[in-house]
Amino acid sequence: MSIFRRQIIILLLLISTLRAGEYADAFLLASYYPQTQSLGYSTVATNVNSGHAMNNPAGFAQSSGSQLVLVYDQFGALSNNIGLEAKFKTNGYYNYGLTLVHSMVDGLFARPNLSNLSPNARRDSVFSLQDRRGEKINYREDALFFSIARTFEFEINLGWKFFRIPCRMPVGLSIKYLDKILVDNRGLGSGFDFGGQLYFDLAGMTDVLLNTEFSIGLFFSDILNTPVYWSTEHQDAIKRVLVRGVGITQHIEKFHSELTLTRSVHSRYKNIQQYGLEAIVKEAIYLRAGHDGNATSLGLGIGLKKFIIDYSFSQHELAGVQKIGISYHF
Repeated sequence: MSIFRRQIIILLLLISTLRAGEYADAFLLASYYPQTQSLGYSTVATNVNSGHAMNNPAGFAQSSGSQLVLVYDQFGALSNNIGLEAKFKTNGYYNYGLTLVHSMVDGLFARPNLSNLSPNARRDSVFSLQDRRGEKINYREDALFFSIARTFEFEINLGWKFFRIPCRMPVGLSIKYLDKILVDNRGLGSGFDFGGQLYFDLAGMTDVLLNTEFSIGLFFSDILNTPVYWSTEHQDAIKRVLVRGVGITQHIEKFHSELTLTRSVHSRYKNIQQYGLEAIVKEAIYLRAGHDGNATSLGLGIGLKKFIIDYSFSQHELAGVQKIGISYHF
């Protein structure tokens, strides 16, 4: 399929979904960070390196230090995305996060009103523009997230005949502001996201599980059905979504490594399950693979002292999606 035809399809999808009131966060969902994409978007219950605001704001409570992350991704020759995320560690109980996302679509040309033409005439008119130049269509989407997170630690005591289960529970809340432009129309919105994770081990039950950690994650995005108000007096609602998942991490002390298996279910996508597998070797090499229910993804991370470089790739019908991110830990 030529780049021009793919651009036509993207444009028609944008316009049709906008009119249907379902556009809202279509491109915001493309802003996940490399580690999350490479694990098939199954990381709601996992301690990821970056991209907490989109994956689960509880992740801001996880690591002990501050960090700065820059991410760039490209969807074929159709769109590109830049993300910047900062996490601030304080001396108190709370960590804070600030996330900026900028998305845009390149190379789409404006065309005259085709509503009075027959379907065949409309199709021929659109493809006749392939070799002609004209005014470009403006599209961009910006988002700002402010997040706050904290970790709670406690034990579940099952009685002297049984054992105690040590638990670690990070929780996080994000407030987000959205600013979109499509052609000559602008849309503004704001909303709230909330997430939590629970990590525990069952080492008190058997020595076989001594180095095994289990996790459960929940992420409620757009709790209040985030409204987006357009200058056309049209209103979109980003529907409330629940993501739930589990994870198992096996620590291999002999090789200073760990292996993590993840699984998530997204309420927006019916009958689809997402899976991921990550192997970390000496906190220097990160090997990842996943499946989001439609496409397989692969990823690689390299740790260089305070830096982590992440790369991910997945192939979709229109084009391949590539993401690269650089994290600096203070």
